[in-house]
Amino acid sequence: MKNLNAHIESAIDFFDNVLAAKNRTENDPTYNARVTLLRPNIITAYTLYDDAFAADNLVAMGAHGYAAPPKDDLLKMYKYKNKPFQKLKTAITTTARKRIINTCQNCTINEINSFDHLLPKDEFPEFAVNPKNLFPSCTQCNGYKNVVWRHNGSTLFLNLYLDILPIEQYLFVDVTITDTVDAIFVVDNRNNINLQTFDLVSSHYRRLHLTDRFRLNRDDVVSELINTIKEMILMLTEQQIREVLINKSNRDRLNLGSNYWKSILAIELINSHAFFEFAINY
Repeated sequence: MKNLNAHIESAIDFFDNVLAAKNRTENDPTYNARVTLLRPNIITAYTLYDDAFAADNLVAMGAHGYAAPPKDDLLKMYKYKNKPFQKLKTAITTTARKRIINTCQNCTINEINSFDHLLPKDEFPEFAVNPKNLFPSCTQCNGYKNVVWRHNGSTLFLNLYLDILPIEQYLFVDVTITDTVDAIFVVDNRNNINLQTFDLVSSHYRRLHLTDRFRLNRDDVVSELINTIKEMILMLTEQQIREVLINKSNRDRLNLGSNYWKSILAIELINSHAFFEFAINY
């Protein structure tokens, strides 16, 4: 899990590009004209959003209160597969080294196949296509988030444009090795992270069921390590293999986040002699 950089160009220009890309159909020939009439209010709303974003205070935003039919017209603008949104996704997920991150950073499990609306589009249809309100995500995370996003003046999920992730470790795993490998992940503040930050991280992990999802996907890590150990044991000692694999996992943490679940699990397994025996005899 890592922070991404938000869209920095004009949000209203993006709105205009999305509208221009909409196909005019015989079934709704006045659609573009109707949305264009909403544009002055959208400009005002986008200015308020920019101010709240800059102040890291989106939680205080109030909705315009659009009802149908204008609400439906605004919601109709968003379609993930349309070209403007695909270009936006590519821009946001391309790193400084020109590598594309195609894994949902809300979970670091699934491929990106949607946008998370940081302020839910049903409550805030005016921001349905605001690029700063769109975070590359997966439909599974979006399904868990649904429309609940704040409680008692606090957000319930990380905004990975604004909420800087701790470098301290907060994700831990307990491994059990019998005739199979089990892994129980926990989020814990044993490294004394700022409580407000930790509470937000904990809420994000809990509400997206991340520790359970990591456990369900543990065999991705286990199988890769088994295959690697079987190959390397012919040339290197157990300790040499351990050093190589831990170095790799720590490099992954630099690139993918200090609490990247696959690296956390890999390091725990690599440090276990019982797992080496399990892998060799698998």
